[in-house]
Amino acid sequence: MKKNLTYLHVFISLFISYTVISQEILQLEIAPYLVPCDDSETDDCLQLLDIDGSSLKLLPLDGIKGFTAEQGFEYTLDVLPNPILEEDQRSSYTLKKEVSKMWVPQYATDAPVLEGSFQVVGYNGRSINNNDIDLIINASKRVMRGSTGCNNYHLFFKQFGYSLVFSKILATHMFCASRSALEEEYFVIFNSVHHFELDKDVLRLYDITDKKLLEAVRLR
Repeated sequence: MKKNLTYLHVFISLFISYTVISQEILQLEIAPYLVPCDDSETDDCLQLLDIDGSSLKLLPLDGIKGFTAEQGFEYTLDVLPNPILEEDQRSSYTLKKEVSKMWVPQYATDAPVLEGSFQVVGYNGRSINNNDIDLIINASKRVMRGSTGCNNYHLFFKQFGYSLVFSKILATHMFCASRSALEEEYFVIFNSVHHFELDKDVLRLYDITDKKLLEAVRLR
């Protein structure tokens, strides 16, 4: 009898330990994009980011109960592993808390194609009135060009969602004393551009810290 009680005590201890472990809150990092599921050409899965040196893992879109991912955002989640014997085997976790949600511009899926003719109305925190700085964006050729009222310029760019990557700027070399300092400041802005916002007819360019670098209005 004593031996049986010992076995029972060990079994209960193991069961309690398993329950505690299985209910341990885990933290997951969810990538801002979807990837094809293993052995599937049609189904998309969530990608778990590598945060502890382990191999990357995939989860079905319904793999975290109570959570729906919005593409273009990176999430940090507190989750509970679901019990192994749960009937719904498609879900691996249950959401406990959304710790953070960070917009990642280059993975946004709702970004408009950046194109059109614009007049620059401000940059580096100050407004510009009655100026001649314009920019024309050709999306098909991935070229941005324009005039500062003295020199013409152009540069190439790539658009990834709301994120922009610019080439080195090329410009003519006429000297205009009244616009020299303005041009120098304007040309270097494109070195720091990270993403854009297009609010109806207003274009805004931002750096990686979300500081507004330039604002321009679409020309009709």
